[in-house]
Amino acid sequence: MESMFFIVLACGVTLILILLSVLKKYNDLRDTLAKLETENNSMEMKKNAYEAEIGALSERIAEYTKEYMLIERSLAESRQAENERVMERERYKYMSFVEYLLSKGLITNDDVTKAELYKKKNISAMGVAEVLVLFNRIPADKMKQYREEFRQVTGQ
Repeated sequence: MESMFFIVLACGVTLILILLSVLKKYNDLRDTLAKLETENNSMEMKKNAYEAEIGALSERIAEYTKEYMLIERSLAESRQAENERVMERERYKYMSFVEYLLSKGLITNDDVTKAELYKKKNISAMGVAEVLVLFNRIPADKMKQYREEFRQVTGQ
């Protein structure tokens, strides 16, 4: 009977050792799980921070894209305006001053005809533009302004 007691005692001690071993494994697993949860929470926070940063960067990209489009439009408009100036300069390049005044609607063909008739009748050395000033068709101060505009436009 004594041997039975030792056998039961040995089984009890073995059972206690097994339970302590399982308990230790359980505690190790619980600690590992807690550590993993902490790491998961940390990673979740980092993920949220990165998502917020991605959102902010996306907004900045949208702003830069908008600015870029505005700059592109402005550049296209500038090029268009420059092309129009070049085309206008080419159009006026070989034009006389009187033709320029006609094209701007400042005088009429009838005014030019009258000025040329006056020059022929009076054998005048004045140009048509000067005769137009003489006839008060164009004020003298405006004539200076128109000549300056003509020089700027034609490069003459």
